Amino acid sequence: MALAEVGLFLVLFIALFVGWAMGKKSPSKKPKQDKKSVPANYFRGLNHLLNDQHSEAIDAFVDSLEVNSETFDIHLTLGNLFRKKGEIQKAINIHQSLLARPEISQREMRMVQLELASDFMSAGLLDRAGRLLLNMASAKKNEFQPKILTLLVDLYEFEQSWDKAIQIGGELLKEAPSKKETKRLAHFHCEMANEAQKKEQWRQAFQYYKSALEVDPSCVRASIGAADVLSQQSRYRDAIKELKHAAEQDPEFISIILPKLRDSYQRIWGSSGYFKFLQEQNQKKPSASLIMALVAHYRETDKDYAEMFLVEQLRAHPTIKGFKELINLQLADSDDYDQQHLVVLYELINQLVEAKHKYQCRQCGFAGHQLHWQCPSCKSWGMVKPIHGLEGE
Repeated sequence: MALAEVGLFLVLFIALFVGWAMGKKSPSKKPKQDKKSVPANYFRGLNHLLNDQHSEAIDAFVDSLEVNSETFDIHLTLGNLFRKKGEIQKAINIHQSLLARPEISQREMRMVQLELASDFMSAGLLDRAGRLLLNMASAKKNEFQPKILTLLVDLYEFEQSWDKAIQIGGELLKEAPSKKETKRLAHFHCEMANEAQKKEQWRQAFQYYKSALEVDPSCVRASIGAADVLSQQSRYRDAIKELKHAAEQDPEFISIILPKLRDSYQRIWGSSGYFKFLQEQNQKKPSASLIMALVAHYRETDKDYAEMFLVEQLRAHPTIKGFKELINLQLADSDDYDQQHLVVLYELINQLVEAKHKYQCRQCGFAGHQLHWQCPSCKSWGMVKPIHGLEGE
């Protein structure tokens, strides 16, 4: 349901609820005074509603609703609606007015404080949000503790205060273990490792990557990062182990792993071990990067076999990248007339390949040419991966 539809539904619901609430409170013995007991703001809200002025209607209905046990949830919902619509100050005003009510319970107060903290974060008032959340977290533990800790982690993540995010994230996992938070915490360790790498603090960076794997053994980023650190220290055998492990963790990242693995093999053992790895991986899960790497290897000794192998692979696993490589192989043996046509076709295919996005978020569908460990759109961690299929791997 679209946000506008949700807003309209809430406006209609509020209008009905206000009417019901005032009808319930109206004395049955004084029917002549019923009309006078209806606040003017209620009729003003109905008028705005009829004129499709939803925001103004909500304001009017809020003014006509008293805060009590029956209307508390509606006020809370309205504040959330204003925040989602980007009207942060209205949301803050509603939630602060609720906090000022002496009759609300401790549970209701915590609910409002959580919403107010979200308001402050949306408004960029991070210091105020942090103080409020830390005060709540330091109080006696209650049912809202996981939500409090989650918001604190969100806050530190936004500030890129990775050490604090790791500390609170660890507490959150103890309170409410989840796959999403596990993955996120592992990436926080990787962010710390990345900062250490920039300062050439290799030992510390490696330890952060290992900590990430302790939190989430499936974190392919940590294995790739650890391999990079080991390569910087000329520990190529250990780097190869980490990269092979990364391929087992998530074969979808093979296009990222292969160039690093080839470089490490060439520095110590030559290409034989690398070729064996390519064959094994292609049998498990074929991809354009694996096929093209194998074609490059076969081409060094037998160009005809390389072309035959590529054609067979394209029949079973067709990709635009593979078709581009096939044209490239045929260019070398073509005569001048055919070569002109093949060059044009190759350039067109190459432009198509370059224009296509290489990575896509499995959570929200965001696509781009760069690998982001945190999706720029939905902010999920580890969900952006190389695109597979005809237009990708």
